[in-house]
Amino acid sequence: MVKNLLMGIGNPLRSDDGAGSYIAQHFKANNWTVIDGKSAPENFTSVIKKIHPELLVIVDTVEMELEAGSIRVIPPEKIVSLQLSTHYLSISYLIGYLTPYCQKIILIGIQPLSTKIGEGLSEPILKACHLFINLLQEDKLNTIPLLI
Repeated sequence: MVKNLLMGIGNPLRSDDGAGSYIAQHFKANNWTVIDGKSAPENFTSVIKKIHPELLVIVDTVEMELEAGSIRVIPPEKIVSLQLSTHYLSISYLIGYLTPYCQKIILIGIQPLSTKIGEGLSEPILKACHLFINLLQEDKLNTIPLLI
């Protein structure tokens, strides 16, 4: 059984919306398996079901009305009410579907500066991505504040 699985979600053609995908492409740690879900994370549900991770961390851009680059743990009761990036399947549905196959699921949101069409991450989002990667590598997910 895989202990930790990271799934980055995002569309790199919509500027900061590509943050989750960027993190998936740049994160490496021995005790983690990584999936770049891009803008269609539902395409990887069978892989996640097969892996059956103890911990699934999903990272995506989320409009939280915070300063650009802010990182938060999104509690389950807030997922439905937030504007999550530009994928085809709602994150709440995806998490609900995957819950029986994972011991724990954590959704991490990164506040975007812009999700307009265009390639490349803004400076605050790029910094947030690298901060998040460092927190994961140092096993410090618990230091990320909860969105209240």
